[in-house]
Amino acid sequence: MSRVTVFHLTDVSRLPTIEREGLRTRADMGAAEGPLKGIDLSATGRFAHGKRVSAWIDEDHARSTTAELGAGLVSFTVDPAKVVAGRAGDRAKDVDRYWETTRPLTWWQADGDLPADLEVHQPVPVRAKHVRLHAPLLSDEDLGDWAPLVAAVADEDRLSAKALMHLAIIVSDGEVDSDAFRAACAFAWRDTEDPDSILSELVETDPDKVASAALAEYGTIAPDVAAALRTALDETREWADENGIGHGPGLFARAGVILDELG
Repeated sequence: MSRVTVFHLTDVSRLPTIEREGLRTRADMGAAEGPLKGIDLSATGRFAHGKRVSAWIDEDHARSTTAELGAGLVSFTVDPAKVVAGRAGDRAKDVDRYWETTRPLTWWQADGDLPADLEVHQPVPVRAKHVRLHAPLLSDEDLGDWAPLVAAVADEDRLSAKALMHLAIIVSDGEVDSDAFRAACAFAWRDTEDPDSILSELVETDPDKVASAALAEYGTIAPDVAAALRTALDETREWADENGIGHGPGLFARAGVILDELG
């Protein structure tokens, strides 16, 4: 039976770890730790103790849950014979009996059109090859002063966006609630998938040079943000020199240190 695409919402701060590890967290991906409550507290069997990864069948419905679950949009595919599904409306009515109303997704498919509020649960992590990260659902208000630069670059110049992503991570200094970190995520993932060759192209071109050229081209769009990025670039070059590595690899490495601390 063909795999089915489902849509998952999580906090934007989880996206880098999800890309690296392939959805290795619990409970709607909202947090890796914490007391069980609600749907997780009432779960039994394979789904007990928060052992689930959950998603929506309908993308529009998923997008309507950002206030509750976060602005990070992830899709992945599931085998309908190996997952269960239930309606959010049933969960809202009686969370303690919710799991009694869930059925294999194949059963729902046999009934015809799927309900828009159908949520799908599987008790094991999603394999990375089935995962795709989309543009986070961030407003201009979420991005603050970074919004004009993201709007100008993120979809139009993917090579520059990837380089600026690394610089934005450095500017954020790991503060996941900062405008800089949210902008880094917006630079990193878009609704149109990047070609597989983009990373090798960035390495061959030299990410330091790409970032510098991007700031020269787009810097006037958001002057204060550009100034912060230039400072981060200069500091990263000094950091690379101190560590005996090239400026391009240094940009990757310094951003990687910050992401490693988050993961």
